[in-house]
Order: sequence, then structure tokens, then C-alpha cells
Amino acid sequence: MRIRIDGTRAEIVDALFHLRLHFTVIGVSRVYPDRSRPHHWRIYLTTARDRKQPR
Repeated sequence: MRIRIDGTRAEIVDALFHLRLHFTVIGVSRVYPDRSRPHHWRIYLTTARDRKQPR
């Protein structure tokens, strides 16, 4: 599954932390500047379909 995250650097780091608790992150794209808003960035994550470990 591919997930797009938009926001400031702090928001992106916080979102990555929370997503890694629930999904296995396989790949991360480079950070793209969001041209519509200053100091905002866009990043794409590739995650595994499901996590094999029990909760």
C-alpha cells in the first residue's frame, strides 16, 4: 500500500512514528517540497499488506 504524508517536518516525523507502530514500512521516497504552502513537505511511504506479528 502506498501512503502520502503532507505537513511540516515535525508532523511528518510524528506521522511516521505512529504509522510504523501499525504497518511494516518497506520504502520511503525522498522529501518533496509542497509548492502550495511554505515550509510544508510531501513524502510517500510503501508499506506491507499486513503485519504478521500478533498484537
